[in-house]
Amino acid sequence: MPFPLIPIVLGGAALVSAAFGIKKGVDAKSDFDSAEYWNKKARRLYDEATDELKSAHDDAQQTMKSLGESKFKIYENSIIPFVECFSKIKNINFDDSRLLDASNLPQITTNELSELRQAALEMKEVVGGGIAALGSGGLAGLAAYGSVGLLGTASTGTAIGTLGGVAATNATLAWLGGGSLAAGGLGMAGGTVVLGGIVAGPVLAVGGMMLASKAEAAKYDAYANHDKAELAAEQMKTATVATNGIQRRFEEINAVLNALNDRFAPLLASLEELVLSNDNYSTYSEIDKRGVFIAASTAKTIKSIMEAPLINENGVLTPESHKAVELAKETLVSV
Repeated sequence: MPFPLIPIVLGGAALVSAAFGIKKGVDAKSDFDSAEYWNKKARRLYDEATDELKSAHDDAQQTMKSLGESKFKIYENSIIPFVECFSKIKNINFDDSRLLDASNLPQITTNELSELRQAALEMKEVVGGGIAALGSGGLAGLAAYGSVGLLGTASTGTAIGTLGGVAATNATLAWLGGGSLAAGGLGMAGGTVVLGGIVAGPVLAVGGMMLASKAEAAKYDAYANHDKAELAAEQMKTATVATNGIQRRFEEINAVLNALNDRFAPLLASLEELVLSNDNYSTYSEIDKRGVFIAASTAKTIKSIMEAPLINENGVLTPESHKAVELAKETLVSV
């Protein structure tokens, strides 16, 4: 009798189907586990690189702020008072700047004094508004360039929140400065980590993992996620190295500028005392004449260092920034 065979055959097919289903389920779970592992690894890799870059960014931002504040104070307490004092001296003979030969300080010309005076006049207007009026954008621009011409039009008591010239187009400066690009900043949430021109935050495909039919796709998505995270992490490591380099250069400039200004302070005090008692240069002793030009040469050097561009429009440290450090160190030996 053939009939009893049919249930047996059907039962066998059902068992094969069930076994196949179990295997698919096991495979799906394995794929899900693999997807979860690689997604977690991708997220960890990306998050660690992001944290390192953010730390470098925050350190550089603080150093930039400190340098901007230092430059502001040096203009306010040293360069502007020097120009005001020096301008009171009558009958000055710039040929006497040759008296500086023995001290290895650079000579100063009439044109250079005029440039120093013009810079002081422009910065006097900025200083009159107080350091708070500069805002983060103004301090960032002052730190990176040290020229009022890049800070936009200033007027006493008016906040300077915008950057002009190269500063306005420098995304690295904007990113380090914080805030909106127009105000001299571009926060990390702005979407672009400017150093290296990389996009922050690769799109990671982490959805579609609930259905067995999606398991294999989820696994390959996870592999792709890891590749994206690796690429982004490498880019951010490059950006972190560049950011650390900028932070160190700004810190170095800040240190040598403040050291040079400390040497300049007694020279300025002596000059102010001299001019207060006698403003006729032609009657000065040779020692006093030499003191006048030592003070002038040092002020010129400080201004040159403050106005040396530290990063270019591509966000890269400039050769001028290195030369500014070397100039400051040489002058510190001579003063």
